[in-house]
Amino acid sequence: MEKILVIGAHYDDPELGAGGSMSKWVSEGKEVFKLTLTDNVTNFTKRNIIVGSESSKKESASACEILGVTELLDFSISPCTELVFNKKQMQQIEGYIIDNNIDTVVIHNIHDIQQDHVGASTISYVAGRYCDNILMYQSNKYIMPRDYYPRIFVDITDTVELKRKALDCYSGAHDRYKSLFSITINQNRVYGYQINMEEKETYAEAFVPIKYVMR
Repeated sequence: MEKILVIGAHYDDPELGAGGSMSKWVSEGKEVFKLTLTDNVTNFTKRNIIVGSESSKKESASACEILGVTELLDFSISPCTELVFNKKQMQQIEGYIIDNNIDTVVIHNIHDIQQDHVGASTISYVAGRYCDNILMYQSNKYIMPRDYYPRIFVDITDTVELKRKALDCYSGAHDRYKSLFSITINQNRVYGYQINMEEKETYAEAFVPIKYVMR
């Protein structure tokens, strides 16, 4: 894993699912890129979930600076809640992966229930099908139709605070019900305990592999 592309449907998805790992990989000298596939505009008034595009872009830029990752901006995006598999976005991503020798793509859980996440996962999986490694992350806490059963773990104890700071860049309804971010960090604490089994407080992010090649 030397050149890694993390793809999200919405601007905060990569930080939620892989923020600590992205920062860790950067610290190890790997090249890490982030790509968002929708404009993030949300107007779910019944749940008081209102998110704007321009504010999300600015907040994402700040988060990427904290994590040290390169954000890819010159790509087609879809309206939020309308992302489905489409040839245009897939081929743009595929072309970038080939032209830049990306060996690893990190994508949404393909068994998610949020429609944009499913669309993003399918696009990303097809675009990255020739990469050595394809890892899935979970960015929300819905009950899934199929279990999220991770088998690859990244110890993010040394970078969890950077992940926390990156998430704090996002305002308002990004932090669903003022608890999604803290619950995510708590889940990282659980994963850290599971992989280390010690008193020391440790944190980890967890991924489901679709493909993992050791060379």
